[in-house]
Amino acid sequence: MSISEKLQEIIDEILCEEGCMDEELDEASTTAGVPGYQTPYAFSKKGDKNKKKKISTNSTGYSVVKELYDQNYTSFKKDESKTSRQKVNGAIKEINTRLYQIERIINRATKLKLEAGVSTDNFWKPTQPRIRKISERLLTVSRKLRELSA
Repeated sequence: MSISEKLQEIIDEILCEEGCMDEELDEASTTAGVPGYQTPYAFSKKGDKNKKKKISTNSTGYSVVKELYDQNYTSFKKDESKTSRQKVNGAIKEINTRLYQIERIINRATKLKLEAGVSTDNFWKPTQPRIRKISERLLTVSRKLRELSA
């Protein structure tokens, strides 16, 4: 085999490798094939809440449910989705759920305080008045709960 034939064979191999690489590159994907976000206005600026509710309900197909126990008394009383009996019983159930959550928070904080050896001297300045205020409010809630059950 002559040198020119050998060179031609090497050139053909190189060209074949480049041609094969071109075929492989045709199969490569880019980010251009990725679809956009499926949440309209996901990165929009803060605006009208009613507009956002309308957009969220239209795009998802779900409706916004208003919280019955987080509204003022007039709205709570006028709400016709439940009877008065259902509202009172539901409110007591909601109180029980929220008190359970409060108890869990208190238990975690107490456990951490004991494990970490945090003393009352290490509390921030407004913490002790807050604890006293919470204690007073709990006494008031307890009195009102007794009135409710009577």
